[in-house]
Order: sequence, then C-alpha cells, then structure tokens
Amino acid sequence: MDVSDGPIPGECSGWKAWHDHEPPGPETLKVTGECKFPTPGYKVELRRHEPQGTYPENLLLERIVKEPEGQPRVITTELVRYEEETDVEYVTVTILSDGVTVLVDHPS
Repeated sequence: MDVSDGPIPGECSGWKAWHDHEPPGPETLKVTGECKFPTPGYKVELRRHEPQGTYPENLLLERIVKEPEGQPRVITTELVRYEEETDVEYVTVTILSDGVTVLVDHPS
C-alpha cells in the first residue's frame, strides 16, 4: 500500500546529489539517501514531482513509501536512489516530502 495521507513514515538523512559526466555518457543526475523505518519490509523511492517548480535548476522529487504488512517491529535502514538522464545542469534537488534541499555536486 502506498502511503499518501498524513506524515510519510521513515527518518531520512545523508542526502547526496551529483552529476555523472563520465564517458561514454549519457550525463546522469544521481540522488541517494538512507531512510530508517520501524520494521523491515518498507520500500522507498524518489519520483519526479509534476509539475516542476519555477526554478528550473532545482529538481523537485517526492519520497514515496510502500508499507509492509504483518512484519515484526525492528528498526531497518533502506537505501533510496534516483537517477535521471538529463542535459539540465541542476544546482539543487529538493525532496518535497522531507523539506530537504541538497546542493548538486559537479565533479570534474
């Protein structure tokens, strides 16, 4: 079941975003983080928010959580990752559901 009403479960941290310009391409934006949940079995992903905002260099993402059914209570950590082929040189990425904005690293 997708969680859509009320607060989204999980405490997330360690958000990182970077552009991968390594040959042979294509250029890819990558975003990662970790989310802790009160029980195993949660699934978490990042999805592009539509519509995007008025600042085109800030990619807006939503954190989507699918809850488990009938699992014991044990704290677990899930890695969350988002990748997008893009020609846009994003400066920031905002995870709307968490109210977090991350600067995008542009490694040389």
